[in-house]
Amino acid sequence: MTVHAPVLSTDVRLVPLAVEYAAWRRRVIFHAYKWDPQVDDVSTICDHACILSRWAAAHLERLAEALAAETMALEGALLERPDLYASLGLGRKVAAALRQAPSGNGVRVMRFDFHPVEEPVGWALSEVNSDVPGGFAEASALPRLAAAHVADARPGADTGNALVAAISRRLGAGARLGFVHATAYADDRQVMQFLADRFRAAGFECTLMAPDHLRWRDGQAVSVAQANPGPIDGVVRFFPADWLPMLPASSGWPGYFSAHTLACNPVHAVLSQSKRNPLVWDTLGVAMPTWRTCLPPTRDPRTVPWQSDERWLVKPAFGRVGEGLAWRGGVTAKAWRMARWNVRLNPRGWVAQQRFASRPLALNGTQRHLCIGVFTVDGKAAGFYGRLSTTTTIDKHAQDVAILIGEETACR
Repeated sequence: MTVHAPVLSTDVRLVPLAVEYAAWRRRVIFHAYKWDPQVDDVSTICDHACILSRWAAAHLERLAEALAAETMALEGALLERPDLYASLGLGRKVAAALRQAPSGNGVRVMRFDFHPVEEPVGWALSEVNSDVPGGFAEASALPRLAAAHVADARPGADTGNALVAAISRRLGAGARLGFVHATAYADDRQVMQFLADRFRAAGFECTLMAPDHLRWRDGQAVSVAQANPGPIDGVVRFFPADWLPMLPASSGWPGYFSAHTLACNPVHAVLSQSKRNPLVWDTLGVAMPTWRTCLPPTRDPRTVPWQSDERWLVKPAFGRVGEGLAWRGGVTAKAWRMARWNVRLNPRGWVAQQRFASRPLALNGTQRHLCIGVFTVDGKAAGFYGRLSTTTTIDKHAQDVAILIGEETACR
């Protein structure tokens, strides 16, 4: 794998926040929509900030914009090739529904996840979250709170504001938006509440709803929620497209795929959400130069010795938050047995990828592994989202860390 540029010690570093932790934690909970600040026995709010040099921030933004352009070109090509959907690991119902999906010009939000690596020194890309990325408040409100407690650093772009601006250009203030999510989960609700509050402040009418609270009449979204019925002008979705077939048939969920209502994101984003996309690049004949440079070698698990070679890991084609990630010697015996069994049962639902050597950062005499998610909105860089882990796996136990940009410029 060739990585775009080296990472210097001055490019990315962790600095303590000049604030008492209990007070900081309360501010993050109440002002950065972090309602679930604990997973098991682990606090998921970091007491440090991550400082990127201006050079490193600009470099990651350029990479993300190039990747976004290639990703949208890939989706366009895949919409013309339904014969490849099974190769992406898509279920039959989603694949059938995608055949009626208009390409549309919905608002596109993606998050590209980068990691500083040891060999070769630089940045590696692990994946794109192109269907329903999370981390909006963490890329918007959290850096602004942290900047008050760090000298000589500033927040980057505000992802929430960028999304409000993109939808405002299409609908204008006063439009009615539906914020679709799994309403039973606080971690999903906090994402949608943050966005709804931003849109209300910009003059939109906002309705938070479950995915089965929408019906589709001649391609138009209509709310059937008892408290907020009526037409919806735009849908902001935080419910994965590959989960839609789990809804009752009476919900008319295929309407999500044939709708003409403005959507963020349109459901055909599920095509690029699959981590098996690299397996069809050559078949499609779409140029993916930035992806090929940043992403580690990615293969069908049936073609590489991942069960015996610890240099390879496997992960679900539609896994999220590090779930299902496994490699020889890197997970518990139970998780390893489960991974081997699941890949054997459904190899098209999994992908094998070469592991990269994550470059750890120092924190209070210990080491932390960093993931920086770079958001793009309609192809333009729109903010940074950071997570820190005590292990090389960035999973649900990782801590949210504010990403700030240093005022100094790293030497080049």
